[in-house]
Amino acid sequence: MGNLPVMSPLVAVIALCIISLLLLGGLWLQGRKLSLGSHRDRSTGATTEPPTAYDYVTGLPTGRLFGTLLEQAVDRAERTGRSLALLVVELDHFRMVAESQGQANGNVLVRVQAARVKGVLRSTETVARLAQDQLAMILDNFSSPQEVTAIVEKLQATVGLPLTLEGQELFLTCRIGIAFYPQDAREHEGLIDQAMRALKTAKSEGQAVRFASPIPVMSSSDPVSTPSPFANLLR
Repeated sequence: MGNLPVMSPLVAVIALCIISLLLLGGLWLQGRKLSLGSHRDRSTGATTEPPTAYDYVTGLPTGRLFGTLLEQAVDRAERTGRSLALLVVELDHFRMVAESQGQANGNVLVRVQAARVKGVLRSTETVARLAQDQLAMILDNFSSPQEVTAIVEKLQATVGLPLTLEGQELFLTCRIGIAFYPQDAREHEGLIDQAMRALKTAKSEGQAVRFASPIPVMSSSDPVSTPSPFANLLR
């Protein structure tokens, strides 16, 4: 048998470089495929960014965080045996005003109203922004339903204060749906459902405030009336 040719050191180095480049190229192609696949998933909605916990306009918790905070509040109420009230406030005609005034002014409007609502409550009570025109409050430090009713009256008066944008004075009203733990529901999801139903009923029946169930200690048995939908909206 003849002697096998001996590979020179230079040829061996070149061969190793070529093999390394081929391996690196294969890894790059695999990573590129994964990246493109992830992009396609995002473009079709298969994967989405996790929703933020705080609203960028008002700085308030969003619905995602609010659900957790309400669940914790219900747990505390169950342990302590105290009541809890959930209020959902919807700003009347906010979307129309925001559209007519522009997004920037709409953001100013909801930011001011959120600050006003927070000013009515204690610093320990929770306020969140559930939707563009909806705020929610957890009241878990009250001694009687009458105290909740007094807070509701303050909320209505505060939201109704005039606000000047672009030299134009605006007047908004609101509708409020209210649910109590444990009378209306014992789970946080149930409380949200009950408060939302009360809000929907208030809107359909032309009321400003609606409780999920009758409360005998209310200051008045008659529902709070609401002015004509567009009355005093813009002046």
